[in-house]
Amino acid sequence: MSKHWPFFAILFFLVGALALLIITQEQVITQGDEIILATRPVDPRDLFRGEYVILRYEIESSELASKAAEGMDKGEALYVRVEPSASGTAEIVETSVRKPDFSNGIWIKGEVTGSSFRSSVRFPSIEQFYVPEGAGRPIERMRTGLNVKASVYQGEVRITELLDAELNPINPADYIEQE
Repeated sequence: MSKHWPFFAILFFLVGALALLIITQEQVITQGDEIILATRPVDPRDLFRGEYVILRYEIESSELASKAAEGMDKGEALYVRVEPSASGTAEIVETSVRKPDFSNGIWIKGEVTGSSFRSSVRFPSIEQFYVPEGAGRPIERMRTGLNVKASVYQGEVRITELLDAELNPINPADYIEQE
């Protein structure tokens, strides 16, 4: 038994690390606050992982976020506090370059992109949403009226559902193109 303990220790460590990764990802969805984000779809295919829609968000072009990102280096974290607008989708109401007190509203961790002259913010953790094969292009063609319901927990955000212009759930399987 004593000669096998390194193997079992490594196995226990790997299983524990995998379980911790899964638990932290699930925590965002199960314990997070729900928000709705207006999107701008872009491109739908990945040869290795399947079909998906690349999403850009209205809040990425927010003047408040762009001003906060000015002078910051590409890749730096920028936190944005969002609140529902009159349309029901989230809008940025405050920004912070430091990790905020998450009990003070819904904060999303973004990443500065662009140059020091023209900076903006993006949200890499919710840029891709995988859909059934054949549904990516029709969903991408929606251009406007596509929103996402997302769950936010301590700055981390995950997409939970696609929504139409009236904020009704979309079943991606309903958009599969027949060849």
